[in-house]
Amino acid sequence: MATILRLVMRTPAPRDPESRVDEADLYDLPQINLSSYRGVILALGSDQRFLKTHQNQVEGWIRAGGRLLVNGHPVLPFLDPMPRWRKLHFHGVDDIWLSALDDHPIWAGVERRDLLLRTGVPGQHSFEDLLRIGVGGFYARNYLVGIPEGGTVVTGIGPGKLAVDVSYPLGAGEVIVHAGNDLESFDYADTSAAGMRERIYKHLEQS
Repeated sequence: MATILRLVMRTPAPRDPESRVDEADLYDLPQINLSSYRGVILALGSDQRFLKTHQNQVEGWIRAGGRLLVNGHPVLPFLDPMPRWRKLHFHGVDDIWLSALDDHPIWAGVERRDLLLRTGVPGQHSFEDLLRIGVGGFYARNYLVGIPEGGTVVTGIGPGKLAVDVSYPLGAGEVIVHAGNDLESFDYADTSAAGMRERIYKHLEQS
């Protein structure tokens, strides 16, 4: 039985009875019994206006002990409280350099530089090679402000180590905000980020 729900803005993947993750259309949220799940993942690009109209449903579930992972840019706060997105002006890798700041089980053991660069060139590449042929900004190229009381900044960006990954309590539950592309997509084999998807699921299941 699935313990995690991923809400998406596309046709959901067919349900796999063996999977621990159910996938559903975000717009089906009003008909979903969130209490059936321990964790919920909001995919990048989720309709925040729609989420705002269902704030009581989502927030009530979190306050009762649920764990929510929010991917993307929170422009319209659909929870109270919630950090807000700000654009980052950058010109090179130093401006989007990622730094580990506070501990969190999802990022345990992850060297942030392993999340920094991507390349379409096949094969394994050293970090030095990636600095030469890679492209940065996929993990994040913006930041968060208004960190709620009791919140921690897990990952910072740029020389000022501005907030990119934030965790904060909400009632008996937890909200995790990743201001970038879907966090599950950074489970890179043969790097310190290998296994990130499993760590995400394991943490969300522990509510």
